[in-house]
Amino acid sequence: MGGFTSKHHHLTPVHNASCGPVKGVGYDQEDGSVVEGYLGIPYAEPPIGKLRFKKPVLHHQWEEPLECIKFGPRCPQNDELLGQFVNTVGKSEEHCLSLNVFTPKWESEEFPNGFPVMVFIHGGGFAVHSSSNYGCATIARNLCTKNVVVVTINYRLGVLGFFTTGDEVCRGNLGLWDQTAALQWVQNHISSFRGDPNNVTIFGQSAGGASVDLLCLSPHSRKLFNRAIPMAGNGECDFAVRTSEQQATLSKEFARYLGWEGDENDTEDLLRFIDEQPLYKIEMGINPRRGFRHSQAGSLYFVPNFDGDFFPKPLSQLRREVPHMQVMTGTTKYEGLFFIALGALSRNPEGIKKFMARIFKECDYGEQADEVLNLAYDFYFKGIHPKDQEKNIQQIVKFIGDYSINYGTYRFANTMAELEHNVYFYQFEYHNPGGFGVFRWLLPFLGSTHCTEMRYILGKGIISKFRPNEHDKKMIEVMTTYFTNFAKYGNPNGLTDGDWEKHDSFTPFRHFKIDLEESTMAEDYQDRRAELWDKIRALNIARAEM
Repeated sequence: MGGFTSKHHHLTPVHNASCGPVKGVGYDQEDGSVVEGYLGIPYAEPPIGKLRFKKPVLHHQWEEPLECIKFGPRCPQNDELLGQFVNTVGKSEEHCLSLNVFTPKWESEEFPNGFPVMVFIHGGGFAVHSSSNYGCATIARNLCTKNVVVVTINYRLGVLGFFTTGDEVCRGNLGLWDQTAALQWVQNHISSFRGDPNNVTIFGQSAGGASVDLLCLSPHSRKLFNRAIPMAGNGECDFAVRTSEQQATLSKEFARYLGWEGDENDTEDLLRFIDEQPLYKIEMGINPRRGFRHSQAGSLYFVPNFDGDFFPKPLSQLRREVPHMQVMTGTTKYEGLFFIALGALSRNPEGIKKFMARIFKECDYGEQADEVLNLAYDFYFKGIHPKDQEKNIQQIVKFIGDYSINYGTYRFANTMAELEHNVYFYQFEYHNPGGFGVFRWLLPFLGSTHCTEMRYILGKGIISKFRPNEHDKKMIEVMTTYFTNFAKYGNPNGLTDGDWEKHDSFTPFRHFKIDLEESTMAEDYQDRRAELWDKIRALNIARAEM
């Protein structure tokens, strides 16, 4: 993977980069040009021994040529059933902090200071995946041919990336510090790969989108790039961040599950215990570990936390302090379809009502918890017959998409617009009915959903193999043009006036609909269902202020 699987790849000569000499892969393009790829470049020292559960240390410069022709190993993670078949890249705690650079092997009159740089941060619930899941030759073909340099990165996941004791013993957020170190590496070295360190766009999807937004908020990272594209995930989404106390409680619950019997307040002993566990015991996946249930809101395990360090002030205050920037953000039409397919949710309204009861807890809503639950349940399911399976499934998909992704994205787009950032807000609606592979049998109906937009940017299927037909190829051209225009100019339309209008919070539901037949400005983002969630949020805030 990322090696020589095609006659269109060849070895590059040694390239004397500022990080150290490297040998890479040349990807031959149809027009005769070449994009060079340097895979598995270490950007930080191995996070083991004394550096385990510590902030990353930037990698030293090397002198002998380093062969960078295949992806570096994935960070330790528990492979899911489907993941076992798509991951041909091994795992290693010692060598997981690597990145990949894909760069045009030509000069550009338009960009004499170097090509604009796009840094991609992968998703996977902060627990699984790596840069190797998102392509190499396809990135070269789809994006770099449009005059950008692309960097994709790995970062620590699960326990190793987001465990916290809730105090200075281990504040957590090590995965975010890794991402920051990778961005610092870009600042230090990308000019020697024909990239412009003063024109950097970060983009990511799902947990990667949340990471992108959190990097915008932190004063430790926000000066290391210029623009941001958080896709289907951001800091306003419920899954993105917990309080330090919440994440420390979960960390202790996990340690108890593994057999820790120490004092609740002895955080040094807690870290020592976790540090001594064999790696296979602390590897995490998306699905629950058998027998382990945590008490915290949300289905994810180890995620970013408000630590007082990476985030030195409340997130709402940090958002107000973000320097003005350009942002592009949005969702697919049916985000919730993906989560139904994973089997994590009930497919009937009564099961969803139980799930709602876990979301709308008394600790958040007090005596109004039942009122909120009934408000939400009636909004989605009132008047639908329990045996009308098709209609109920549609409503479940809408509910879980709104709860997990859509409402947070709506809030993010409007809050950033209110704060006078240039925001471009979209909804991706295209899907190829034949493009879901075996995954289609897990879906109650077909539509654009979580992850499916990625194939039209990076060229890799993520949830299934991607063999693009002619319609898909047209969609790839549409999406990669928007994304590279935004990276180059801060505007998806490019240098000329286009159909995609800048977002205005006075018309909060207005957005750009992306589809093959017609991409155009549209009203009523997700049928204005965010109005319900605004009411629910207002009830929560009112209780907090009592």
